Amino acid sequence: MVRFGMNIRLATLNDLEAMTGVLIGASPLDPVYPYRFPDRHLYPSVFSNLCRQKCVEYLATSAVVVCEMPSVSPDGPSSGEVDSGMQVVAFAAWDTPASQASLQSGGLGTSLVPATENAPLLTIGHKDRMDAFKTACARNKTSFFDATYGKRGHVMLKILLCHPDYQRRGAGRALTEWGIQEARRLGLCTTVFASPMGLRLYKKLGFREMGRFKVQLEGDEEFLEIPALVLRPTHLVDQMTPCGIECGSTPLYASSAACV
Repeated sequence: MVRFGMNIRLATLNDLEAMTGVLIGASPLDPVYPYRFPDRHLYPSVFSNLCRQKCVEYLATSAVVVCEMPSVSPDGPSSGEVDSGMQVVAFAAWDTPASQASLQSGGLGTSLVPATENAPLLTIGHKDRMDAFKTACARNKTSFFDATYGKRGHVMLKILLCHPDYQRRGAGRALTEWGIQEARRLGLCTTVFASPMGLRLYKKLGFREMGRFKVQLEGDEEFLEIPALVLRPTHLVDQMTPCGIECGSTPLYASSAACV
């Protein structure tokens, strides 16, 4: 669906390179990435390959929604010059009951995920921090969300990212509203582990904070503090603008903290 100069639709494998560019461009602004990959700037090609692998994984395991906007001139959006074409400038990966059921049945093309996806992590990633982050997210997803809503399920925003050149233009809100409407259609709660950038947006849309958890290694001064938020169907805001998807788009099956 096209509205307000943007197009919201389900992603396909053809969007992989554009999604990778969004992830690379937006990652420095999300504390989760500098925390886990402090030396990523020393290995740009390796980090680029890692981001591409993660996007393949999102496409294979989640409902991925992209936001397209008109291309801007090389001088940036402030120049006011736009091209005629549309390009992917933001994306969100959602875990829905349907995507998880298809994943468990092997119907989402999990073979797309490279078998060697862990290899580059040891080159540029802080392994202990990555392990602590992954463990904390899994544990708190269970305690905050699955234990409370597990019987019927919930719709979880796994990651939401917007390229810096296109931020504050409504892409994040539109992608979040897509998931909220999907949850409302199913009569389920919407959940998210919020990043500092996304927290204000989620609260504006009616999300309630359930609590927070910290990711910190013993003796390490750096840490992450991640809020867990939920939007129950009865708390959906009336001012939410309508958004949808193109009928011909088919998923392969955050901003939020990248919780995987």
